Amino acid sequence: MIHCTQAAALARNPSGVLKRLPDGAPILIRPIRADDKRMLENGLRYLSAESVQRRFLTPKSSFSRAELRYLTEVDGRDHVALVVENPAEPARRLIAVARFVRLADDPDAAEVAIVVADDWQQRRVGTTLAELLAARARGLGIRRFTATMGADNEPAHKLMRKLTDHLERHHVGHGVDELVMDLAA
Repeated sequence: MIHCTQAAALARNPSGVLKRLPDGAPILIRPIRADDKRMLENGLRYLSAESVQRRFLTPKSSFSRAELRYLTEVDGRDHVALVVENPAEPARRLIAVARFVRLADDPDAAEVAIVVADDWQQRRVGTTLAELLAARARGLGIRRFTATMGADNEPAHKLMRKLTDHLERHHVGHGVDELVMDLAA
């Protein structure tokens, strides 16, 4: 479990924090920056069609300029995004992105989304990011995460269950679920 102090340290350190995954691989977790636009665009190109569908609920091959600006130019309070790089790789690339956006009509809640590169899935990258993001959200007064995902996206459902003791799942139709989870203190 990630503690608030680790999330706060990450928020204060724009260069990020190094962590080791259970398999020993090092990862660098840091806040997203405006200059990550190119790496974010490249990361989308390297996701499998299934991973893109799971993240965006539709096929997507590129981002518009406005989307890239929205996704990378965040305020760190109402819109927080973390990225992961592998410092052992010779070429820089984003291997995961996690974010939350506070809901305007419910400031105690935020929509959460996480995507992990196919070759890094099942290595606890998503879990590590989810825990850090939840700790950061709690530190900013957010008490609940919401997430919209495919009803058949079992890895994401499982990840969200790890974050909470109380998870509500609502089928909204067309194979889509809306999840609401309390962020335990």
